[in-house]
Amino acid sequence: MSIGVIIGIIVVAVVILVLLNLVAKPSTKGIDKAHFINEWNDIVALSKDAKSRPLSIVHADKLLDEALKGLGYRGETMAERLIAGKNALRHRDDIWTAHKLRNKIVHETAFEPSEKQVKSALSAYHKTFKDLGVW
Repeated sequence: MSIGVIIGIIVVAVVILVLLNLVAKPSTKGIDKAHFINEWNDIVALSKDAKSRPLSIVHADKLLDEALKGLGYRGETMAERLIAGKNALRHRDDIWTAHKLRNKIVHETAFEPSEKQVKSALSAYHKTFKDLGVW
């Protein structure tokens, strides 16, 4: 094989990889990044007070659901949208753990998450927003 053919094959392969990458990523065209940053700042503020820490998780989960919907992930529930977006979520195990913590907060009235659980969950939400290109 000549060098020209090898270079041609490499160029075609790179073009295909770039196109696949563009198709695989959701478009953030309809996402108001400033809105998500402002909401996130409010969530961080909530997390600083022990009484409102659980609420910060509920709000972060709600904001993630809003992002998933805005990016076009389909599903009747947040869980279905998380499944639909699994390829875009590099930290999917962490975000599932955070979402389960949210469910526990909402459905078990006596449950109080630890500060460590809240920090871990908020870290997962933050990484996921970055993965999705929301900011």
